[in-house]
Order: sequence, then C-alpha cells, then structure tokens
Amino acid sequence: MYTVLLISVANWDSLIELPAILKTAGCTLDVYAAPRSWVLNNSSYDNWIEAPDSRDNIDHLLTFLQQNADKYDWIIPGDDIAVRLLNERITDETLFYKVMPLTKMENREVLGSKAGFVTVCNKYGIKTPKQLVYDGVQPLEEIGNYIGYPLIVKVDESEGGYGVFKCRDLQELTATLKDVPLKNLVLQQMIAGEDINTEALYKDGVLMVYNYSRTTTVMKDFGVSTRRLFEDNNDLDAVLEQMGRDIGLNGFGNIVFMRDTQTGEYYLIEIDMRPNSWMYYGRFTGNDFTVAVKNIIEGKLQRVKPVKAFAPMTISLYKKDVYRIISTTDVKGALYWIMNKDGCRQYIPSYDKQLLGSINAFLLQTAKDKIAAKVGIARNATLLALLAHGIYQFVQNLAVFNDVVFDMCL
Repeated sequence: MYTVLLISVANWDSLIELPAILKTAGCTLDVYAAPRSWVLNNSSYDNWIEAPDSRDNIDHLLTFLQQNADKYDWIIPGDDIAVRLLNERITDETLFYKVMPLTKMENREVLGSKAGFVTVCNKYGIKTPKQLVYDGVQPLEEIGNYIGYPLIVKVDESEGGYGVFKCRDLQELTATLKDVPLKNLVLQQMIAGEDINTEALYKDGVLMVYNYSRTTTVMKDFGVSTRRLFEDNNDLDAVLEQMGRDIGLNGFGNIVFMRDTQTGEYYLIEIDMRPNSWMYYGRFTGNDFTVAVKNIIEGKLQRVKPVKAFAPMTISLYKKDVYRIISTTDVKGALYWIMNKDGCRQYIPSYDKQLLGSINAFLLQTAKDKIAAKVGIARNATLLALLAHGIYQFVQNLAVFNDVVFDMCL
C-alpha cells in the first residue's frame, strides 16, 4: 500500500478535498493537523496524528518527521506556512529530499520566499515581469523608472493574497514602504492582463498533470479566487515542463502567470509548491489528478491529458464562493447558485457527507453572523434582516434540495 502523510500547519480550507484525490488513487493517508483543522473535516483519511494547536510549534513536527519519515512513501507539506517553516529548519539533506517538494536542494530558496522566487527565476532565465528585491537603499525614483507604475509590492512571506499591495505612483509606494517589513521585499511590474492559473503535479521534475484556468471572481484584490474559467489550452506546456526539470519541482504546485492583454505573452508571477482547492476539479476537465497520483504509485512518469478537447467551463468552489456571497451580500451571486448557472451545483462536494456537513455548518454560521451584524447597525433593520434571512435559507437548502426552486426574501 502506498502511504502518504499530509501536513497541515495553518488551518487552511484549501486542503479539504485533497484527501479524496489521494484516497481514490489508492493511498493510505495519515493527516498531521491540530484539532478543529479544516483538513480533518472529511471521511477520506485513515489516521489522524494530532499536532499542537499552534502553527508556530514546528519543533513537534520536526521531531515527528525525524522519527517517522521512513514510514511514508510520500510526505506533503500542505500549506505555505508548513513549506516555509520546514524549509527554514531542515538541514539534513536526506530529510529534505524526503519531505520538501524539490529534487534540487540548491533551489530551496524558491520555497515560501518571494525574494527566493526572483533569484531562482533569474538563475534559469524564466520570463517574469520586471522585478527586484528592495533592500531599503535603492532610490525609489530609480526603481519607479526601471519597473514603471503601477507596480506591486510583495512582502517576502506573504500568502493567500495578504501582504500584496498595488502602488500607482511614487507617493503610494513611499507610503506603502513605511508600513511593511523591508527585509527581502519584492517590487514587481504590474502586467496589464489576466491571471492564468496552473495547478500542477510534478514527480522528480516531470510534469504529471496540470489545469489551465482564468480567474473570474475573487474575494478581494489579490485575494482567493472563487470562480475560474477552465480552458483546453496547451500554451504553457513547454515552460511548465522546463521549469520542472530546471528547478526540480516534485509535488503539488500552484503556479500563476500573467498573460499580457496586448501581446499575449505569459509572465510567471508565482510558484507555490503546495496543493490548492482546485486540484480536485481536474476530474471535470480530464486533467485528472487522481489518475496522475495512480501513475506515480505505479512508477509511470507520463503526463495525464484529456481524452478529447473540452469546451471552456466555469467552475465555482462551493464553500469559498457561497462564503463570498454571504459576506458581501452578493444577490447576483446567490441567484447564480439558485439558478444553477454553468451547472455550478455539480461542484458541491456531495460525495462526502462529513465534508459537506462541515461546510454547510460553517456557511450557516456565517449567515447568522451576517444577520446579527446587519440588524444591529442598519437604519432599515427589517429589510436587511429579510435579506440576510434569505441568504441563510439559501445556504441551508442549497446542498440538500439541489433540484428545488428557491425563494429569496428581498
């Protein structure tokens, strides 16, 4: 049996459907996580190793890995925090290659560091926007002349859209730099275009599978995406394959490009070597991560591709998108799910009752909190209470009565 350890240090919901990929592929799955972690809210893992209820307690994790790493065929650090902390602390080369998602230890600075990303991309000539690591000394006028405005400021250890700032001119750049840590700060050209997401899986530098999608809906600027348009597009095949070989990528990766609106050129802007929420949905496009994991288990290092071309499809993440709808009182977004636009309800994780129950409980509590907050401060409390109640009823009924016509109290 192929044994896997999934590590969750931060309580990210981006791991909630990864266990289904691994279990369906035939893995025996252990999860290392603190109590109440999102990664435990599913029925697809075999054993839970309880971690201290603090994402800063890396010593316990290191001790566990030093004592138990050889028991596992594959160890997956599941979030940016886990990747960064382990990368900072692991010095033993054997343990590094067992745990970290790289086959080239000399490129470890790419793991969890925006500044390291700049260094590694320069090393291998990977096309990126103009960018530099700011040391607090370079004159800002010269930086502005080199990169141009608007530009993006990225805190070195930022994740999930936090620690990223847009500066439209020298005045905004100066103000931003007063409020962020300057160590290894990255300043990057802002490309006029659209995000191109490629969630991928590598084995020993070989690209096993990837999806190509465009972000259509986000939580906030530079935040988590909740809807994407997936396309059958092979523009990035060569660059993703080359990156895997050169850098030594070895595991799940969230790799993001910008496509220039005018030229159509692609610029790499991010490499995060950890899983994300979208990988499960490769089964709908034919870029099936479960099949890729099976190939890894069987020692077949060959790319998984769709059997036939597919039309562009919009996929929505049930938990994240409905949470966004409730949080922002997005009536159009609610109607999107009510009317089953783009067949969105097929992406509700009804295959796992435990997972779906946990998500619905979270969404219901979010709706209740929204009601309490709005009723408490609104001038027209009755109207807003009815609106919030409509959202509450929508979430309550959505996963249970998928084929029923819903009413909203507006």
